[in-house]
Amino acid sequence: MSRLPTPSSRLPVAGTSRLTAASGIVRPTPRATPATAGGAAALKRQASQSSMATKRGRLDTSGSSDGSSTGRPPRAGSMRPPANPGLIRSKSVANLSTPAGRPMRDVTSRVVSRNNVKAAGTVGGRPGAAKPTPKPATKRQPWDLKGQIQDMDARHRELMEQLQLTQERVSRMEEEKQQLEQGVREKETITAEVQSEAQRVSRQLQDREDQWESERRQLQRRLSELEAQREDSETQRAALQRRLTSLQAELQAKTDEADALRLEARARREETLRRQLHNQVQELKGNIRVFCRVRPLLGEEVTQAGGQIPHLQVTDERSLEIGKAAGAGANETMSGRRREEGDGKVNFAFDRVFPPETSQADVFEEISQLIQSALDGYNVCVFAYGQTGSGKTHTMEGGRDDELQGVIPRAVSQIFDACAALKEKGWSYTLEASFLEIYNETIRDLLSTSKEKMNYEIRMKDSKLNSKTKEVYVTNLKVVTVTEQADVASLLERARQQRAVAATNCNEHSSRSHSVFTLRMEGRNALTTETCHGSLNLVDLAGSERLKESGSQGDRLTETKNINKSLANLGNVIMALGNKQDHVPFRNSKLTHLLQHSLGGNSKTLMFVNVSPREDCAAETLNSLRFAAKVNQCHIGTATKRTK
Repeated sequence: MSRLPTPSSRLPVAGTSRLTAASGIVRPTPRATPATAGGAAALKRQASQSSMATKRGRLDTSGSSDGSSTGRPPRAGSMRPPANPGLIRSKSVANLSTPAGRPMRDVTSRVVSRNNVKAAGTVGGRPGAAKPTPKPATKRQPWDLKGQIQDMDARHRELMEQLQLTQERVSRMEEEKQQLEQGVREKETITAEVQSEAQRVSRQLQDREDQWESERRQLQRRLSELEAQREDSETQRAALQRRLTSLQAELQAKTDEADALRLEARARREETLRRQLHNQVQELKGNIRVFCRVRPLLGEEVTQAGGQIPHLQVTDERSLEIGKAAGAGANETMSGRRREEGDGKVNFAFDRVFPPETSQADVFEEISQLIQSALDGYNVCVFAYGQTGSGKTHTMEGGRDDELQGVIPRAVSQIFDACAALKEKGWSYTLEASFLEIYNETIRDLLSTSKEKMNYEIRMKDSKLNSKTKEVYVTNLKVVTVTEQADVASLLERARQQRAVAATNCNEHSSRSHSVFTLRMEGRNALTTETCHGSLNLVDLAGSERLKESGSQGDRLTETKNINKSLANLGNVIMALGNKQDHVPFRNSKLTHLLQHSLGGNSKTLMFVNVSPREDCAAETLNSLRFAAKVNQCHIGTATKRTK
């Protein structure tokens, strides 16, 4: 960058020359900004005045090279100083160009403008303080040209210093610009290299992807070929497997058929042997067995007794102990009593004693073998005896929940399950059910839906298997063929709704009649041509009660008398059978007449004696236990199987 000529080298000697336009004095002209837009017209006027002053100066200096050397003041009116010498502008300097190619005037104007702004905003190096206004110079006389020239020289030097500073700043900015351009070029070079490298890597990736895609297609084709081969092999293997399975099935079928024939013959032999052994066990236990069941405390009884039954204790599975009833003599004897202690307690022994906490399922488990005898062709009779409110109906019928079901529904369920199991051995059974009650020595059909009053009589008829033996039946009694357990359940519900029940002082829901549920079974074996006929009689006797304690009157009194009479006749029949008497009074009551063959020598009989846990019923409990002990000692003979 060329250095500008200094204005002093082009001026004449001080005091002898005037400032000309070629002197090189330049006052930077700042760019018009919104803040200085109003001074643009003034600058034009000043430039015009400066041009006129320059022309006049040329005329004045033509006569003298230095007016100040003569010692004479200039003539008045010979020279007019410029209106504002500080604003004289040199076109030659203003039109100089910077190394960047921009006009020097513009660069100088920007620098001077920035310097003026900075100087205006700082005082003593402190930003924000306003620059103090300089004092105006003493106005020189028009004839004092030397003083005016000196002022212009001072102004010139000041402007030259500003110009030099501006040029230095421009030089630094130019160097920074060059450095920035060099940095930009370097960044552009790096960018170009990075772009080139990215393109190269992209091409490599594309080549790799193409290569991988080609390999993937080859592997896919190979996989398809292997898959086709595998499917062919699988098809062949499946065909061979089916063939092998078919052969194994044929072999297994032949083997199973042979085994089945052997097992079937063996099963028939074992079934026959099982029936013989089972009935022998039942016969060894006795034809009339007695089970005793103690009812648990219910409702307010738990609070009144404190949850305990002090007068009645179950000592083991076959015996129980009861406190001696009030009024009994110390030397009184009773059947079934094992010993009489000094404290008045009496022990009884039976085939099985169930404590109060025994469940319905546990009770039925003990008689399930007896129920099986009915399917084998025997007459089976199970009846519940005891005072009113001792739980007889609950034992025989139970509740509607599965856990509370009694002997009757559980026996029916077992019979149907056994019939289904025996089908595999060639047996098929026909089941017929009937349900009646004996109320005041009158038979009533609990399954009848007819409103017409029927006459029911107990008659005898020849047996189907043996004409020499007789069977008991009831005329006009409705007999229903049942094929599934649900049929029997609906019959039991119908009978429950029609049975006679009334309230007494001893029981709020006392059964006032004896109910008899009979299920007759006829079985045939298609393989052995064997037949069997069995019957199951499940009897819920009315509760025994003393007239004095029951407080019965009117119809309840008549019912109580008939109940006690029929129970007394039952006791007489059992005693006659036990004593082997020639005459057994079966016809003295409808109950014993109906159960004639169940209580005779051709039946397997079990009696439940139900006792109440209430202490105020201890006397009646003792009477029930005494009667049960008599029954337990009665041997009525060996039951015979009705088969052909």
